[in-house]
Amino acid sequence: MIAVAVLLAASADAGVIATFPDAKRAFAEVISSQPEVLAVGEYHEIEGAAPKVKSALKRFTTELLPALKGRTGALIVETWMTTGKCGEVEKAAVAAVAKTTKRPKETENELETLMTKSYELGLKNHILLLTCDEYKSMLGDDGELDGEKSLTLVKNKLQEKTLEAREKEEGNVVIYGGALHNDLLPAEGFEGVTFGPALRRETKGRYVELDLLVPEYVEKDEDLAKEPWFAEALKLAGKGKTVLVSTGPDSRVLMFARTAKASAAGLPTRPR
Repeated sequence: MIAVAVLLAASADAGVIATFPDAKRAFAEVISSQPEVLAVGEYHEIEGAAPKVKSALKRFTTELLPALKGRTGALIVETWMTTGKCGEVEKAAVAAVAKTTKRPKETENELETLMTKSYELGLKNHILLLTCDEYKSMLGDDGELDGEKSLTLVKNKLQEKTLEAREKEEGNVVIYGGALHNDLLPAEGFEGVTFGPALRRETKGRYVELDLLVPEYVEKDEDLAKEPWFAEALKLAGKGKTVLVSTGPDSRVLMFARTAKASAAGLPTRPR
């Protein structure tokens, strides 16, 4: 494995950066420890974002997922299928989620492509199943999305589905969702919405957290800008490098190389 590691600061919290010629080789480094649970979180594209470049989801499907063939038995995706059985409360919850996340319409198709590719590679696909009461719990009295309750619900469902797959001995598990629930060291106030510490205990340490960043979609993110490794990672991505940041013993951030000729003007802040 060819990589150039650059220590950003004397502090262990600063992170260590390694660069790779492409995302496939960076991902190979991530999974070399053969984690029993690989929790992948994305900073996703939002509707109206410019420039239009490939999403983290599409890149994961085409560039990274094939490396898991024979290594992973199950894929758990942070999404659910609506049935209409819960009537207006289901419609209201789905609309509230769409309003908050602002995901482009094509995201649904990209999720279908991910699961199709996963199936072709021999993985068992899992999505979340929500009851009518759970849809109702996601909404506040004003009919708007209750952020804390909805995040807690999704975290619980992802964790339950992962434990279920392990109980059925489906093999190593990869989870794909947002870059919040997978945190091993959640920010203050977010401890209740991350499954990272619990699944690390479940796997006796064989858990890896991986966040995927598309530079064009995150470079204006105010929270990421506070990270000591972020500016250097953006600079390297701008030079065509795939960047892998080790932010902890089992925590990685993979920043894809900037797409050639992409303009960075006018990008909105990225929700997690």
